[in-house]
Amino acid sequence: MQDLCSIIYDPTFFVRTTKYDDQTRTFCTNLGGFVALENYQDFVCVNGHAYMDKKSDNTNFAFLSKVVLTDPVEDNQAYGESIGRLATLIGGGKPILQRYGDLTRGRRSTWNRVRNSYIEPTLKNVTCGDIAMALPERILTNLVDGLEQLNQVIPGVANDETLLYAPEIKFFATQIETDNNLETAVRGLFVAGDGPGVAGNIVSATATALIPSKEIMRRRGLAVPLAAKSGAPAAD
Repeated sequence: MQDLCSIIYDPTFFVRTTKYDDQTRTFCTNLGGFVALENYQDFVCVNGHAYMDKKSDNTNFAFLSKVVLTDPVEDNQAYGESIGRLATLIGGGKPILQRYGDLTRGRRSTWNRVRNSYIEPTLKNVTCGDIAMALPERILTNLVDGLEQLNQVIPGVANDETLLYAPEIKFFATQIETDNNLETAVRGLFVAGDGPGVAGNIVSATATALIPSKEIMRRRGLAVPLAAKSGAPAAD
């Protein structure tokens, strides 16, 4: 992953699965990052982040299987939440941690096997278990198939020792209505990034912040800098 991340901080791969012809994708790659607990009202998920001055020996990223429900049930939000509740039930109120090799062999992981592995988990407030007990078969099949294909591009990502945390659920359906400057119906209140559904990864989330920033500067009568080549003066 270091070779890829040296080119772009958050490399994104889209993989079409073999059996179901669904889309899987990487999301939010963190070189030297940490897995973190994410609490919802009645279930828990995981997320990932990285510090500027503190690094782990691991790289983490989300691997997602896209779900788009159609007639008669179209509530993707409720479907995702139901998966989150089931996974939390199976994990005893904690996220589930499993070695990839245990998952593909149809057995749950144990702390003994995890401790004997060469990858140390950065989030340990978890339950070693079996992700297959928590995720729908179609999603699980997509994730395994997608990782095996991704392994051809990133050798080692589908290694037996790779640690999987579940669930990580992204509710992309959430989107706030804005104008072209990302200003909401409340004048002076701007939104940007992943939360309001404007962007889909770290790089684009950061980039979208430039849109309201320029508008705020314009309203305050400040000069808005334009992009320029390295070493060249910026024009106003």
